[in-house]
Amino acid sequence: MTDEFAKFDSVVRKILSVSHDELKRREKEWKRKRAGRKRSKALHDARASSDKD
Repeated sequence: MTDEFAKFDSVVRKILSVSHDELKRREKEWKRKRAGRKRSKALHDARASSDKD
């Protein structure tokens, strides 16, 4: 078994060991955090551009 295949196999096994409900919960949490970061970045960029004017 090659090293790359071993890494791939390990990742696939980790993913498949998580239930569908758990994956959905994690995805929902990730999207919520991501939306907060995007909103924060947009506010930061807006402030930075208004400071230049």
